[in-house]
Amino acid sequence: MNTPYPAASALQEAPHSRILLVTGDAAILRKFRQLLLPTYDVVATNTVAEAIDIANRQLPDLILCDVLVADTSGYQFLISLRDDPSMKHLPFILFNRLHVVSNIRKGMNLGADDFLVFPFTGEELIKSIQSRLNRYQHIRETMQPRETLIRQLHVEGKNPINERLSKTEAKILDMIARGMSSRDIASYKCISVRTVDNHRHNITKKLQLSGPNALVKFAIGYGGVLSRQ
Repeated sequence: MNTPYPAASALQEAPHSRILLVTGDAAILRKFRQLLLPTYDVVATNTVAEAIDIANRQLPDLILCDVLVADTSGYQFLISLRDDPSMKHLPFILFNRLHVVSNIRKGMNLGADDFLVFPFTGEELIKSIQSRLNRYQHIRETMQPRETLIRQLHVEGKNPINERLSKTEAKILDMIARGMSSRDIASYKCISVRTVDNHRHNITKKLQLSGPNALVKFAIGYGGVLSRQ
């Protein structure tokens, strides 16, 4: 693997964030650890079975996972994680050696926050990690206000959110919670951006939200609340 990995320097995220690295490639493990250890606490394993155990015991701040793993695949780990309410919204970055559009689409549709394909630079890796950690921090900071709003919808005698939205609208709300833009959603659902924007407008109206970022903030908190129910 002839990929440059410059020092993290100014791209450093807040110290002590814990990253779970899952790969069976010794060269990747060595280079990633060399790059990340100055800034992050890195825990590594080469099997998904052990990764699940580590994630349950240590609850990392972010997971960086190879698509190719000894005992199964990064996709299967992602599925297991997204099915676990306690870890559903942990940032998850997949990486692979082959640039296959269908593989990237599969990873993103399963809930990956990013999908990196070699060759990528150390700067690109750090920026991806930094962006996902920042978003995760934002989720935690906005969780309580969104929980309050969701409770109000029930206390006021209104229908539960999933009963107020169509199946398509509920899916789009979940995709918004995962940080996907209208263009991203349109691409993965094979519809136009205008159709996505119409759905966003209808969701905003049905939930009686107001403000330019109200839907995004609500979606993030909504996903977090459901992950613990």
